[in-house]
Amino acid sequence: MSVNQYHFKKKRSLSLRIWHWLNALVILGLLGTVLLRKTFLSWRTNSALIQSELQETGVHISADLAKSIAVHLRDPMWDWHYVLGFCLIGLMVFRVIIGFTAAAQSPSLEFFRLASQFSKTPAKDRFKAIHYGFAKLSYGIFYLIVFIMMITGLALYFKSDLGLAKNWIDSIKEFHELMMWFFVIFSVSHLLGVIITENREAPGLVSSMIHGKDDSKNHN
Repeated sequence: MSVNQYHFKKKRSLSLRIWHWLNALVILGLLGTVLLRKTFLSWRTNSALIQSELQETGVHISADLAKSIAVHLRDPMWDWHYVLGFCLIGLMVFRVIIGFTAAAQSPSLEFFRLASQFSKTPAKDRFKAIHYGFAKLSYGIFYLIVFIMMITGLALYFKSDLGLAKNWIDSIKEFHELMMWFFVIFSVSHLLGVIITENREAPGLVSSMIHGKDDSKNHN
């Protein structure tokens, strides 16, 4: 088997490259809103701060009112989370369309194809094959988790219309937030993987995702 099939620098269509960068921006934006929610715009931290600062001026408010103010302060940021969430859904629909119009670029079954042919791979190329196969597997998991996040996110957004009970809402919300950590891990590992690959086996990997050219045959 040719080592070139394990090379990350392959010719990719303009539509796939646009999708890749837009998807990266949207996911980073979603993670940013979650990070703000857990840190600077946390209602627990800010409600305590509001109460403390007002008390120093002689104004006393209840914990519930302080919480309400803190929650309203972060509402504009959370509106962006919803907007970016719907953008992600749109991008996933776009990705499915790309998969149908450019089937050769679809990674859906590539991991299993590579695994079935692994025994035929020369020993000197097996580390590269494992790295490439692991990357393809992580992409498959990525799409699965995105689908789960889409379903749970939509359920939370339309919870009133769906008439969901509070215990269901709490469970879905908890699961939705738990799945968020996958994107943190995926983003960090993906970035590290790109840096390592860029500096070892595929220089110019990042730029190839911009210009879309295939020069893998020059890096055997």
